[in-house]
Amino acid sequence: MTKLFFALFLLAASAGSAAAHGDISKLPDSVQIMQYQMLLYMDANDLDTKNNLAMAYFRTGKLAEAATELDGVLKKDAHNFNALDGMGVVLLKQKKADEAMKYLERALTVNDKDALLHAHLSVAYEQLKKPEQAAAALKKAGELAPSPEGAAAVQKEIQLLTNP
Repeated sequence: MTKLFFALFLLAASAGSAAAHGDISKLPDSVQIMQYQMLLYMDANDLDTKNNLAMAYFRTGKLAEAATELDGVLKKDAHNFNALDGMGVVLLKQKKADEAMKYLERALTVNDKDALLHAHLSVAYEQLKKPEQAAAALKKAGELAPSPEGAAAVQKEIQLLTNP
């Protein structure tokens, strides 16, 4: 029992420190899911952890689980930018652009300076067969992420949403 507790403590401690420094994304998504679940076991009201768990679910194709986590965040904080944007992303992956736009537009009112949000809007407009708006949103994403790293992140995000 002591060994189990110690192992869980180490897992949780390493998850917290990794997430705080942004290193957690280097771990496999399945490990991230376990870490976020452990952190939520200790603090079920941590909205950042719920958002991170949702995105790990998203990256593993568990869209229903991702939507459930994001919905839980939005019930506690209807203006949570990450949850609004995340729900839009989940819906885009499900090819539900009309629904996704509702969340993405709400996210836009919270933070209109996020390059990835504009990339998500671009994908939504593409799905809605609105090429002019898609191009404008993509241009805005590029303006907000002018560095080569930022541009690469925008392209990676678009590929993530458009590849099956």
